[in-house]
Amino acid sequence: MYWTTSQNGMAWTRPKELSGIAQGHYQISWWHEGKVGTAFNYHPTEGGLNYRTNLYYLETADMGASWQNAGGEAVEVPLREVQNNALVHDYEREGVKVYLQDMNFDAEGRPIILYLTSRGWRPGPENGPRTWTTARWNGYEWEIRPVTLSDSNYDVGCLHVEADGTWRIIGPTETGPQPYNPGGEVAMWTSSDQGGVWHMVRQITANSRYNHCLLYTSDAADE
Repeated sequence: MYWTTSQNGMAWTRPKELSGIAQGHYQISWWHEGKVGTAFNYHPTEGGLNYRTNLYYLETADMGASWQNAGGEAVEVPLREVQNNALVHDYEREGVKVYLQDMNFDAEGRPIILYLTSRGWRPGPENGPRTWTTARWNGYEWEIRPVTLSDSNYDVGCLHVEADGTWRIIGPTETGPQPYNPGGEVAMWTSSDQGGVWHMVRQITANSRYNHCLLYTSDAADE
């Protein structure tokens, strides 16, 4: 996993390595008032892609000149070890797989990560429950809380954080016409207590012919 920077969008610096643990990573990123944050998992040497696990977070406020964890502690990059101070939660120890979805920041610039956890990589009911989950840095520690359950590791949605503090998730959380396959029927969920309790406020699609996968529009939360 690398980063590169540009002052004008045309000329870019040579890529610099951010992390290279075992067989690599999937990652997501977002920005807030001059700060860029990234969340990522890793692929173990044994199993690789199918055994993606753990959750990590890094951020920079100086275009990569330095990197910190959510608590502001300096992190030396590139990361090389599974156990490091960017680790949000050790899911590998629990035998849990991690599938990244989206991330955002609250009004105070604290990161919120949306992801799904599963007991295994194979599709079907035997590896459930597949849990939509948020991890939020509260200024002292990561708060990890469930949102809802769905039936595929590749169910993916988006997370909006609104001006009044409402968190809103839009994604295929409901079972669709092809169960245990990616996607499903799309629903909208909200939380008014920073992910403590979630309510499904609307099922957006129903009786569909095919599963719906990723839904993302910048103004979807306003419709």
